[in-house]
Amino acid sequence: MSPTSNSNTLITDANILISVCSKEPTAVVAESVLENYAKHGWEFFAPNLIVAEVLYILCQKFQTGLLTPKSYDEAIENFQDQMKIIQTPGDAQFIKRAKEIQNGYCCSRSADSIYIALAEDLAKTRTVELLTFDRGMINQAAKNAPTVTVKTL
Repeated sequence: MSPTSNSNTLITDANILISVCSKEPTAVVAESVLENYAKHGWEFFAPNLIVAEVLYILCQKFQTGLLTPKSYDEAIENFQDQMKIIQTPGDAQFIKRAKEIQNGYCCSRSADSIYIALAEDLAKTRTVELLTFDRGMINQAAKNAPTVTVKTL
């Protein structure tokens, strides 16, 4: 991937958007942090797989009764609005590197490997932070992609 500028970049993990869109108790903190990054001119990125991850979890929350039909519709609308400012480069270019980053971890860390590979690639030309609630991503990045800065909420 070839970034067009050297601006600061935030990679947003799906769990951040799930929190915001479904109004989880952690949403207040997540929204505040995202607003702060935006206020300081950071660009937002995520791998394409964020769409499937967020849609899946929002659907699960609806099917299990954690979201009402109305709150589910609102969460989907909120998600669509959030994605208007998030750039999503193609994930296929990160397959090989993501497999290397996933090595030594269970298969459930495969998606995280795509986020880390994207962050690693963008960090070649700009300041990048990966924002997540997943503390396990810190160790995975440190072990396999030490140039990636992971920030947890």
